[in-house]
Amino acid sequence: MPEKKTSILLGYECNQNCTFCYCRHKRDNDYGSLGTEAVKEKLEEGRERGSKWVDFLGGEPTIRSDIIEIVSYADEIGYETISITTNGKIMSYDEFAKKMIDAGLDHIIFSLHGHKSELHDYLVQFEGAFDKLKQGVQNVVEYGGEDMYICINTVILQQNLDTLHKIPETANGFVDQQIDAIEFIFPHPKGNAWNNFEEMVPKLENVADPVDRAIKHAEMEGFDHIVGRYIPHCYMLGNEKYVSETVAKEQGIQEEHVGPEFQNLNVEKGREEVGKVKGEQCSACKYYKKCEGVWKEYAEKRGIEELTPVP
Repeated sequence: MPEKKTSILLGYECNQNCTFCYCRHKRDNDYGSLGTEAVKEKLEEGRERGSKWVDFLGGEPTIRSDIIEIVSYADEIGYETISITTNGKIMSYDEFAKKMIDAGLDHIIFSLHGHKSELHDYLVQFEGAFDKLKQGVQNVVEYGGEDMYICINTVILQQNLDTLHKIPETANGFVDQQIDAIEFIFPHPKGNAWNNFEEMVPKLENVADPVDRAIKHAEMEGFDHIVGRYIPHCYMLGNEKYVSETVAKEQGIQEEHVGPEFQNLNVEKGREEVGKVKGEQCSACKYYKKCEGVWKEYAEKRGIEELTPVP
């Protein structure tokens, strides 16, 4: 039986305005947020489906006034892994970070998009965001210790391609102990990433070498978990073992997403059938059955000629 992971998108409100945010259009169109009781119902439903792992997503989950109550409830009803994906700004407050960890948070994913403050702050459109993120990581280590699992998420953008390899060292430099995981994510061209497509979204053909270099640096930095997410196999040659979608299947992880206006109980199937596309040429690729292709929005903008079958 696969291990179920329930990701609950609490809402679309955020305290940043990332230039590549995939869901900014939903915030602008007021898709709303799940109320406290609705979140608890989603948590209960996940447990009934056998899920023992929950990840709270946004928007930015930590800006909710009820987030500590929600984390505590997840712990109370038996989730064994309780995670949050965050920009780290609110985690920079000592008391808040301690309360979150005391409530049951044991797995945290921080979003770091630049190797230095000038670049990161520009990309997330908030001056001082880098320093707050750094303090958030330090707080989590101080109050959670070695029991806290820390992952760094970095979206691959035109602006950070040349310095992507510096992210692993930057992240490890935040604290004295080894950070556990790092993921390099190709952007989903929706929301701000769609509106700023030519400026923000790199061509696939320009991604392979920077990602390869970044993965090698992550290896040297000692990360236990390293992946490239949403990158077709033909641009991960030599790094096939780090393709996130393949890693998840090999580990037996089956993810489900629920939010204010949707429910997707098989995320992998949804990406393959609705979210992504392949070219006719892909049928000749040895990775055809493993690879999901490219986001359909990317194909709409640039076509699928970049996809090159691997013999």
